[in-house]
Amino acid sequence: MTPLLPRKYPPFKVHWNWELLLACNYRCSYCGAHKEGVPCLELDIAQWRAIWGRIFDRYGCCQVRFAGGEPTIYPGFIPLVSMLLERHTVDITTNLSFDIAEWVAKVPAQGIAISGSLHPEFMAPEEFLRRLLMLREHGGRLISACIVAYPPHLGQLESTRLLFERNQILFKIIPFSGVYQGRRYPEAYTEQEKALLQAQVDGSSDPLGKTLNRQWQDYAKAPAEDKDRKDLKGRLCHMGELYAKILPDGKVLRCCHPEVAALGHITDADLKLYEEPQPCTVEVCPCWKAMVAGQYEAKVDQLWQSPEHPRYPLAQPT
Repeated sequence: MTPLLPRKYPPFKVHWNWELLLACNYRCSYCGAHKEGVPCLELDIAQWRAIWGRIFDRYGCCQVRFAGGEPTIYPGFIPLVSMLLERHTVDITTNLSFDIAEWVAKVPAQGIAISGSLHPEFMAPEEFLRRLLMLREHGGRLISACIVAYPPHLGQLESTRLLFERNQILFKIIPFSGVYQGRRYPEAYTEQEKALLQAQVDGSSDPLGKTLNRQWQDYAKAPAEDKDRKDLKGRLCHMGELYAKILPDGKVLRCCHPEVAALGHITDADLKLYEEPQPCTVEVCPCWKAMVAGQYEAKVDQLWQSPEHPRYPLAQPT
C-alpha cells in the first residue's frame, strides 16, 4: 500500500518519540527523570489500532520510539507493542525489569530494537546480560545495552563493557548529566575520569560502539554554550515533518522543546505533520539531533536509524 503522504527527505519515514508515561519502577540515585502522578493516556488496543492505522495510511511504516519513565510498566504494554509491530517498527529503551519469558512468548522479534538500560543499583550486569541474551535468542537482532557513567560507577565500567562486548552486544556509555557531590556533570569530570571514559572508546572492539561512544564523549566535553545555546530560530528544520513527540497525555509536539506549538492530539482524526521543513520557533535549541536543513543530512545514517519491517520495507521516493 502506498502511503497517502510519503516523506520526501531522508530518513524517509516518520520517527515518533512516544513519551508513554513518566513513572518508573526504579529509583536510581542519579536520575531525576521519573515523575509520579503525571496522567497518561490509556486506551484499549482497538482504539490504539485505529489511531496507528490512520498514521500508517498517511505516512506508511513509521518508527515508534518509546521513552519515559519506564515504558514497560504501562498497562497493556506487551499487547500495544505487538499491535504496533504489525505495521510499524519499534525502538524501546528499558531497564529490562519486565517478564522476559512473557515477552518472548507474545512479542514478534522482527522490526524491533531494544536498548537495555543497565542500572547497577537495581540489577547486576550478569543478570542484565542474561535477559538480553534471552531476547537475542528469541530472534532479536538489534539488541544493545547502555549505562550512565555516574561517578561512583566508573570503577566497574571497563569490566562491564568487556562483559557485553565478549557476547557481541553493542555497549553504549552515556555521560552523566546532573549534580554529584555539589558539582555539575558532565563538565565536572576530572582529567582522570575523562581519560577513563576515553579509554572505553579507544578499547571498544565494536566499530559502531566506538563511533557512538565517541559522539557521546565529544558532546560531554563540548563547552556548555555549544550544547545549550544553539541559536536556530528561523532556520528551516524537518522536526514536525520527519519527527514528532507524543506526550503522556497524547499531545503531539513538533519536537522535544516544551515551548513549541502543538500539532494536535494523537487521537485527532485529522492529525497531520508538516509537508516541508518549517522555521524553528524557539530562542534556544538544546537538541544534538536537531534536523536543521543542510546540517542533519550528514548525520542521518547514524542518528536516525530504524529496524527493517519484515512486511513494509522502507520505500524511498523515485
